[in-house]
Amino acid sequence: MTAKAERRIDGQFVNDSFPLGHRLRDHAAFGAPKQTRKVPLVIVGGGCAGLSAAWRLRKKGFQDFVLLEMESQAGGNARWGENPVSRYPWAAHYLPVPNKESALVRELCEDLGMLENGKWNERFLVFAEQERLYMNHRWQDGLEPEVGATARDRDQYKRFGERMREMRASGQFTKPIDIGAKPTPLDKMSFEDWMKQERFDSELLRWYANYSTRDDYGALARDTSAWAGIHEFASREPEEKGPLTWPEGNGWIVRRLLERVGRFVLTGQMVHRIRPSKRHVSLLAADTEYRATCGNRFSRGPANEFCRPTNSSRDANLSGSPNLRKPRTR
Repeated sequence: MTAKAERRIDGQFVNDSFPLGHRLRDHAAFGAPKQTRKVPLVIVGGGCAGLSAAWRLRKKGFQDFVLLEMESQAGGNARWGENPVSRYPWAAHYLPVPNKESALVRELCEDLGMLENGKWNERFLVFAEQERLYMNHRWQDGLEPEVGATARDRDQYKRFGERMREMRASGQFTKPIDIGAKPTPLDKMSFEDWMKQERFDSELLRWYANYSTRDDYGALARDTSAWAGIHEFASREPEEKGPLTWPEGNGWIVRRLLERVGRFVLTGQMVHRIRPSKRHVSLLAADTEYRATCGNRFSRGPANEFCRPTNSSRDANLSGSPNLRKPRTR
C-alpha cells in the first residue's frame, strides 16, 4: 500500500485467526487431550458476551468456572491497541446508551462506573454525531437526502417516519430484542418488498433504506428481512443520547471486566469439540479435555442456578454454530 507521494505505508492485519477457523471448518485432526479438568461450568468465548457472563456469575457469588478464549487476548471485536500516544480501538468503538428496559446492561454500566445515581458519567458520554451527506456535488446536514428532493420525496419521508413511529408504539421493536419480538410475517419478506407494499417508491428514500441496512447489517434492503429493516428505525428512542465511548473504544469495557474476572480466563484455548453426555459435557481445547458437570443429575450445588440440563447426547462437532447476530436477516 502506497501514498500518492509513493512513500511506503507499512501495515498488517491484526487479530487474524482465520487459519484456526479453517482447521475447524475443514474438520482437521486435533491431537488427543493430554489432561482432563473437571469444572462445573465452562464459558466458551471471551468476547464481551462471555466476559459479561463471567462477570454475572462472579457477582452472584459463583466462582467455580473457567472461560476459554481462542485468541491470545480476550475481548473479541472489542479488543484494542496501544501506542506511545494513546490507546485505540481495533473494531467496536462505542456503546449506545442503554434504555431503561435494558436492565442487565444498565446494571453492568453501574458496576463499571458509567452510570452513577441514575446519571450517565459525562466523561464517557458524547454528543450524537453530526452527520453530513454529499450528494449532487453539494454537502447537506443529516443523512436523509434533501438535495434534489421533490415534494413527492418529502411526502414519503414524512409518511415513512409516521410508519416507524407506529411500529415503535407497537412494542415489537425493542432493545433488548426479546422483550418485544414475536413471530411475524415481517420475518418472511424482505425490507425492500415491505417498502414496495407500503408504496414507498421514492428513489431517495430507497437509497436511505439501503444505506441503513448496509450500515447495520452489511446487506442491502432486498437481502434484509422486513423485521430487521424496521427494527433499525423503530427501535431508536425519540431523544436518544450518546453514545458512550473511550479512547480504546469498547476495549475500555473489556479492561474493566478483565479486572474483575481475568483470573477465570484461559487464552489460546480454541474449543474444537463439544460433546454432551448424561454425566457431563465434554469440551476439547488445546491439550485439555474440560468436563463441565453443571446442570446434570449428578451435579448439586450453586452451579445449577446458572445451568439447564442438556437434552441431547448427540455429538456436537461445531461444524456449524447458531447465528449470534443483530436483528434477523434473511
